[in-house]
Amino acid sequence: MPLATGLEDTPELRERYFTIIMKRLENFCGQEIANQLDYKRSYCIQDFISDYNSYKGNAYGLANTLMQTANLKPSIKNKKIDNLFYAGQLTVPGPGVPPSIISGKLAATALNKNLGKNDERKI
Repeated sequence: MPLATGLEDTPELRERYFTIIMKRLENFCGQEIANQLDYKRSYCIQDFISDYNSYKGNAYGLANTLMQTANLKPSIKNKKIDNLFYAGQLTVPGPGVPPSIISGKLAATALNKNLGKNDERKI
């Protein structure tokens, strides 16, 4: 379960959150699930840090603050490296599969324009 950065990450808290989530799921489904599990793996803040060098264990990249939402997300063009463009959920237009695909097209179009190319192929 991805959590906000800055929260404590201990085995005890992970188990507590797991119990809360499983109870909610069981209430929603109307049946017992937790006692049917054959395998359980916990993956949380410290794992995101160690496996991905994620800043403060953030699973999503940017913080959920007003200054990092909607059109306030970072530009698709790097401010310092001329031909470096970004695509994906952490750029404008935003998260989700369709916007991520659109951001890839926008980044490719911007790069082609920056390189002086007029490539109108369908992406």
